[in-house]
Amino acid sequence: MEIKLETKPLQTLYKNLGLEDKGRVQQFLGKTAADNLKKYVSFKSGVQEKSTGSINHGEEIIINVPYAHFQAEGKAMIGTKSHSPWAKLGEKKIYTGRALTYHSTALRGSHPFERMKADKGQSILNQTANYARRLANG
Repeated sequence: MEIKLETKPLQTLYKNLGLEDKGRVQQFLGKTAADNLKKYVSFKSGVQEKSTGSINHGEEIIINVPYAHFQAEGKAMIGTKSHSPWAKLGEKKIYTGRALTYHSTALRGSHPFERMKADKGQSILNQTANYARRLANG
């Protein structure tokens, strides 16, 4: 008795399961992480929350506002020459020792991605694994 086993190339199998680079599973992971991050970013007017999303097929999460960096660091910044938070165009800014105050829920504050990952990381990974299993079975 002779058994002949023919398989598809590994990259084809990955693609069929949504596991290829920038594939459906990666996009799901990026979107899920970005959706969870929205509850952790600063929320005075809601602009940061609305501008948070995944880009590059789920490879990156971005908070698309010019002040996101200093909001995420949690420290006020001032211009090196003007010593004002409203620095002139092109003026470098430096951090001060003054901590920022965040509005809305207790979840919001400095270093939102790290805090979200600590709180929700395992849940996001579990959701992504379940999504990948549904793709494989469907």
